Amino acid sequence: MRRILLLLLFTTTALAQRGDWTQYPDHACIGGDDCRQNKLRIALEDKPVLSVRFHAHDAIGTKADGALRVKIGEDVIRGYIDIPRKGETFTIDVDELRGRTLVFEPVNDDEVEITDVAVMYSRDGNLRRFPPNDRERGSREGWRSYPNAAACIGGDECRKNGRRITIALEDRPVLGVRFYAHDSIGTKADGKLSVRIDDETVGFHVDVQRAGKRHEFDVDNMFGSKLVIETANDDEVDIKDIEVLYGRGGGRRGRGGSGRGWQREISDDGGCIGGEECGGRRTDIRIALDGRPVESLRFYARDDVGTRADGKLRIRIDDEILEYSLDIKREGRNHTIDCRNIAGDYLYIEPANDDEVVVRDIKVKFWDED
Repeated sequence: MRRILLLLLFTTTALAQRGDWTQYPDHACIGGDDCRQNKLRIALEDKPVLSVRFHAHDAIGTKADGALRVKIGEDVIRGYIDIPRKGETFTIDVDELRGRTLVFEPVNDDEVEITDVAVMYSRDGNLRRFPPNDRERGSREGWRSYPNAAACIGGDECRKNGRRITIALEDRPVLGVRFYAHDSIGTKADGKLSVRIDDETVGFHVDVQRAGKRHEFDVDNMFGSKLVIETANDDEVDIKDIEVLYGRGGGRRGRGGSGRGWQREISDDGGCIGGEECGGRRTDIRIALDGRPVESLRFYARDDVGTRADGKLRIRIDDEILEYSLDIKREGRNHTIDCRNIAGDYLYIEPANDDEVVVRDIKVKFWDED
């Protein structure tokens, strides 16, 4: 009898903690060529999440290889979900995890339609929450992962992602860098990488195996604004599981003039995008933001490549468009974009039509609140 009473008490307590499903009207087609968005982000309540439910199908486009990754903030709650062409309703149990956003993103280059999103929150707002990430903890030593920076770069097959991955570093000394890379894309097998912090080379002409392996580099207590991983030749390389080992200390960057927070600026060399001579409309320049708010973007652009003179650029942070169709002059000039302190995973500079544009001297200024 005692065991029955305890079981009833446990069941009643568990049910009391479970809330009702909260329905969200947000829906999107993400990934592939036929969808305008590259991910779906939904703002969450400040409560522990117990379950996530949604419907998804892959009946868009000619391919049938749709797959999704689902995250709460930066925590992956399901790394790979195969999406059937006819569609299915999925329910993911979550271990009382809090976060600002629920994120759906494609795992590969195929369209997926997501609808009927619902979240079950706990009624007990004081339940255990997951350990905070490094940004919430403040400065501390240890490995930090950058899952959103993973990409295939270089060559013809990965030209849309450019030749480099750029990651904004924290204001702490770097002791090590590691990542997994393989060269099983395309017909060539000659993938080479260069790794640097700002202009200081960490790894030169790194040979990437077709079967893939983990690469690790020791760094001598170096401060820098950005980590750059770029192809050293014209061959595709797929890179993931990027991590940076930070040491103790910090405070090397200066205060912003208003005194409200830290300011930092990183740069990117840019390149030629769009049109027949620069890879077409699917090419872009992508800079990893790692969730940091962006104050402004500066760059030089010109449209003197190819026979047309109708170059236009679209500027966005994730799915938030800052400039829908920025006109680029043939003779070229500098542009400054107010980014309104929008935070996101990536900043994109991409062609808004089918014409070549050369983009150089890119400067991204972050605004990190105290």
